[in-house]
Amino acid sequence: MLQGEVYSGGNCDLFCQLTGAEGPDILYFGDHIYGDVVRSKKTNGWKTFLVVPELKHDLDVWTSESQLFEQHHELEKQLGEYQAVHGDTDDGENKIKELDKERKNVVDQIDARYNKYFGSVFRKGGRLSCFANQMDKYADIYASTIVNIMNYGLGHQSGAHQNYCPMNA
Repeated sequence: MLQGEVYSGGNCDLFCQLTGAEGPDILYFGDHIYGDVVRSKKTNGWKTFLVVPELKHDLDVWTSESQLFEQHHELEKQLGEYQAVHGDTDDGENKIKELDKERKNVVDQIDARYNKYFGSVFRKGGRLSCFANQMDKYADIYASTIVNIMNYGLGHQSGAHQNYCPMNA
C-alpha cells in the first residue's frame, strides 16, 4: 500500500493492519447507507462519508421553491397557534380543518417538485424521511458527489451541526 493512494476492494481488518490506523482515524467513503455507512460506523467506529447523488436535486428544489417552504412553515405555525387557542370550539375545529387542508395542499405541491410519485427522498412536508434520519445519524459527512470535498486538505476537521430540541427550534 502506497502513502497518499486510495485503498479499494480489501477488507477492514487488513486495512487497519497495513496502515496502523483504527476507528475514528479512518474516513470511509460509501454510497449505500446500510452496506457501507452503518456497518463501517457500528462495526469499526470509522468516520463516514455518504455519497448521495439525489441530494443535488433536493437542494435545487429547496432553493428554487423557497416561497412554498416558507408558506408551509407559516401554515404549520398558524395551525399550532390556532389549535392552542381555539382548538376546543366548533369555529376552532372548522378553522383547523381549513388550515390543515391548505397545509396538505402545499405539501403536495412541494412533493410534486421533487418526484411526482413519491416526493423527496429526504423529507415529507416539514418532516425528515426515515432515510434522512438514518443519514443524519450515521454519516459524519454527506454530499451529492465526492468532488464537493476536493478543496479540503487532509487535516481538515468538520464540526457537527447543532441539533435543537423541537421546543427550541
